[in-house]
Amino acid sequence: MGGTLAFRNQIGVDHRYARAGKWAEASVSSDSDGSAIVARSGELEIDQMKLVHVNGRRIVLGRTAEGYVAFDDSCTHRGGSLAGGTMMCGRVQCPWHGSQFDVASGAVKAGPAKEPIQTFRDEKKGDRLEVILKP
Repeated sequence: MGGTLAFRNQIGVDHRYARAGKWAEASVSSDSDGSAIVARSGELEIDQMKLVHVNGRRIVLGRTAEGYVAFDDSCTHRGGSLAGGTMMCGRVQCPWHGSQFDVASGAVKAGPAKEPIQTFRDEKKGDRLEVILKP
């Protein structure tokens, strides 16, 4: 049924909403302190996301009306890529089954997911954005 809906009926996530567009992707390395420079300030518009591979780990950098956020790319329900979903009003929606998460806290806002996603601290240093992967 999923293949019929997605491919024949063309039902799926429409990235034209929320100025999402096609998300960007980059690979970076983290420093010994667990921080990684992931973007330049102003690179993303509000409600846009960027998938960043940090030492083989998939992290999503997003911009909300309140600022930048960083969280794990994997949905806790079945592992769908959240970077392939849609971010709007401080929530990200998984493209597979529609689970929604608060991008600042990682809390589940709509199921079927029951577990929160991991979030990371981010800091602005000059014109660069840095994500801290260690607690």
